[in-house]
Amino acid sequence: MSRPTPAATPVSPETHARQVLEAGHYREAVELYKNLLKQERRSEWLDGLAAGYAGRARELANKGMLQEALVVWRNRSSLCGKLLAEGPYLDWLLRTGAHDAALRLLTPIGDAAATVDADLETRLAAVALTAPDSALAQLAAESPLRRHRAAAQAAIAACCRADLADLDEQLRGIPFRSPYRDLRFILKALLLVGNDAAQATGLIARVTVDGPFERLAAVVRAGVLPGRRWLLALLDLDEESRHLLLEIKGYPENRRPLLLEVAELARTGVAPTPTRVVDLLLHRNRGLPVTAARLCRRLLPYAEKRLAEYQNAFGPLGEAETACILALAAEVRRAIESSESHWLRAARLFSTVEEAPLQAALILRHLFDLIVGHEDAADYDDECTTWLKRSLELDPDDRATHLKLIRLHRQGQDLKAARASVETALARFANDPAVLLEAVETALAGNAFKKAVTLAKRLLDLDPINSKVRALIGQAHLSHARKQIRLHRPEAAGKELDLADEWLATANERSVSKLLRGLSATDAPATVRLREAVDELGGKLLAAWHVLLESIRVGSQPAGELRRAAPNLSGMPVPREVLNVMHAINALGKNESKALRTVLDTLRAPLKRGAAGDFSESERISICETLLLREEQGLLQAYANAGLQRWPERPVFVYLATFAKHGKGAFFAMSERERQTLEAALKKALEDGDQRTVLRIRDLMGPPGFFSGEDSDDFDDDDFGDSVDDLPANPRDVFELLMSMGGHNEVIRMAREVLPDSKFRPLERAAGGNRKKLAEMLIELLVESLANLDLSSFLAPPSGGSPVPKPKPHPPAPKQAVQDDRQKGLFDD
Repeated sequence: MSRPTPAATPVSPETHARQVLEAGHYREAVELYKNLLKQERRSEWLDGLAAGYAGRARELANKGMLQEALVVWRNRSSLCGKLLAEGPYLDWLLRTGAHDAALRLLTPIGDAAATVDADLETRLAAVALTAPDSALAQLAAESPLRRHRAAAQAAIAACCRADLADLDEQLRGIPFRSPYRDLRFILKALLLVGNDAAQATGLIARVTVDGPFERLAAVVRAGVLPGRRWLLALLDLDEESRHLLLEIKGYPENRRPLLLEVAELARTGVAPTPTRVVDLLLHRNRGLPVTAARLCRRLLPYAEKRLAEYQNAFGPLGEAETACILALAAEVRRAIESSESHWLRAARLFSTVEEAPLQAALILRHLFDLIVGHEDAADYDDECTTWLKRSLELDPDDRATHLKLIRLHRQGQDLKAARASVETALARFANDPAVLLEAVETALAGNAFKKAVTLAKRLLDLDPINSKVRALIGQAHLSHARKQIRLHRPEAAGKELDLADEWLATANERSVSKLLRGLSATDAPATVRLREAVDELGGKLLAAWHVLLESIRVGSQPAGELRRAAPNLSGMPVPREVLNVMHAINALGKNESKALRTVLDTLRAPLKRGAAGDFSESERISICETLLLREEQGLLQAYANAGLQRWPERPVFVYLATFAKHGKGAFFAMSERERQTLEAALKKALEDGDQRTVLRIRDLMGPPGFFSGEDSDDFDDDDFGDSVDDLPANPRDVFELLMSMGGHNEVIRMAREVLPDSKFRPLERAAGGNRKKLAEMLIELLVESLANLDLSSFLAPPSGGSPVPKPKPHPPAPKQAVQDDRQKGLFDD
C-alpha cells in the first residue's frame, strides 16, 4: 500500500505579494498589497504598494503613456504617503509640458511657509525662466527662483545681443548657489565658441552634466569639439539646438541641409567614394560657394560619368580642362593610351600664349613621368623626349626638367644631345651647382677630361665643401691618366696622377692611382709601385680585381700585368674581400660589361671558392643580386646553392638557385621535382608577403610574359589553345626562342652540357671571345645534331602531363606616375 504524498506548504499572502512584486508583475502586486492593507495598515505593506505603483508607472512611461504614468504616481503619493516630487515625476511633468504643475511642487499646498527643496528649485530653473510671472506668484518672495530670475533673463538678453560687457554685469547678480548658477558659464561660453574655443571649453567644463540647462550646455559642448567631431555631435542634438549651433558657427540657411548630410557621411566612419561626394554636391548645388564647385571638379576624374551633370549644375568647362579631367579619369582606369591622347590634346590647347603655357608644360612633364617614370630611362623614345623639350620651350625656367633631359641623353649614350642640353641649361643657369654637376658628368662620359676638371673647379668655387665634386675631379684626372697610358705617354700620365692625388679622398682611390703609376711602365721601379699598390689594396682578391680592370682600361695585357703584380689568389677569399669585389662590380657602368667579363673569367675560381664563406643572409642575397644583374649564372649558382643550404626555408634562395641553373628558359628545362620545389617556395613567399619573390617565381615557372604580374589563378585551361601546335616546329626556331629568353649565355651553357670538348672547344676558339658569335655557331651545330628531334616530346612537361600552355599577350604595365607638387594648382580656377 503506497504512502500518501505530503501536501505542499501553503504560502502566506504577504510572501505571495512579495514574490509577485519581485517578478515584475506590478498590477497584480498592487492588488495583492491593497488586500493586505484592508486587513491591517503595516508600514512594510505600504512600502510594497508604493513599489508596485512605482513599477507600474515606469512601465507606462516606457510605453510613452506619460499621462497614465502621472496618474499612477499621484496614487502612489496619496495612498502610500510618499513625496510627489521624488523620482521621475518632475521629468514626466516637464516632458508633457505641465510647467505650472511642476512649479506647484515648490510650494506644498496648505503650507506656504514650508521649506522648499533646493535641488528641486535647481531642476525647475529652466522652467521658471520661461514661465509667466503669474506662475511664480505662488512662490515665497525670498525664493531664489524669484529673486534671481530677472538677472538671469537679462543675462540671456545680453548674450543674444552678443554684449559681453552687459552679460558680465548681469551675471554678477546670480550668486554661486543660485538655481541659475550654470548660466554664468554657459552664456559666456556661447559667446566664445567661435572666437576662443579653448576658453569656452574651460568654462563649459565647470557646468554640471544633466543640469537644468543641459540642452544649452550640449550646444556649447558640441561647438568646442575639434575637427569634424563637432559635426558628429551635431547629429545628437535636437532640431532647435542644431539651429543654434549652426548659427554660432556662422553657416547660412541654404547650406545647412548639405552640412547635415556631410555629418551623416562622417558618422559612418568610412570615407565616402568620390562619386558619392560628387552626387551630394550636385544635389545641393544651389547657393554653394565656388570652392564647392572646385572640389566637385577635382573629384570628376573619379566620377567622369557625372561630367554632364556637373556642367548643368555649375556651368560649362573649357575644352582644355575637360581634356585634363578625361585624361585623369583614364589614368584612374589605368587606360594609359587613352590618357596619353587626352593629355596631349590638353597640352595643345593650353600651349598658346593667351591660354596657359605653364600648365601645358606641367602636363607634358606629367605625361613623361606617366609613360617613362623616373627610374628606368631605357623605356623612353624620341617622342617622350620631345615632350620634355616642348615643355622647356613653354617653361624654360624649369631647372629640374633641364637636368632630367641631360641625364636621359647621357644614359641613352646620346652624348651629342646631352652636350647640347648642357649648353642650353648653362645659358640659363650659369652658376647653378646642380647644372654644373651634370655638365661635369657629361664631360666625363665623353672623355673630355680637361673640360670636366674646368667645370668641376668652377663648381667648387660655388660650393667649396662639395665632396662629390672633389671626387669627380680626382676621377677625371685618373681617367685622363689612363688615356695617356694607352697612348704610351708616361710623363703626361704621371702629371695627371699627381693632380689626381690632390683631390682623391680615400685610401683606396689613392692606391688605384699608385697602381696606374705601376701600369704606366714595365721597368723595375714601376713594378715596385704596382706591388705596393697591391699590398695597399689587401694583396688578394680586391687587388687582383683592380689590376685586371685597370690593365684593360689602359690597354695592357691583363694576364701579364696580373703576373707582374703577383697578388695572392690561393686559398678561400674572406667574405669581406668578396663583398668589396661585388661593390666594385656594382660601381661599373654598363659600357664596361666586356671588361667585366674578362676580369671575371680570371677571378671566377677564387670567387667560387669564396661562396663557402660565412656571409649573413642579407650579404649573400646582395651578392646574388649583383651576379644576377650581370648574368653571371655560374657564380650565381655557387652562391645561391650555398645560401639555399644555409637557409632552405627562404623562397628567394630557391628562386636564385633555380634561375642560376636554368636561366630564363627554366620553364623548358626544369624537372618536375624542381617545379614542385618552386611551387612550395611560391606558397611560402605568399605567406611571408614577399611579393617581389612571388612575381619572380611566377615568371620563372611560365614562359616569359606568361604572368605579367597577374595571379595565375585568373587563367583557365580553356583560355589556351594547343600549345604544341603553336610553338616553333623548326629546331632552329626553338634555339633562337631559347636565346631570346635566356640570352646567349643560356645557349652556351646548354650546349656545353650536351656537346663533347672535341666539338665545343674548336668553336670557342673560333669565336675569339665573342660569346654572341659563339652562341650562334653552337645553334648551327645543334640544329644539325637535333634535325630529327621530336619537338612535341621535347616541349611536353617532364611529368608527361598536358602540353605547355600558350601565354596570353599582355601589354606592359604602365609605370606609376610620381606626383609633382607643382601640379597641385593645375585645375584651380
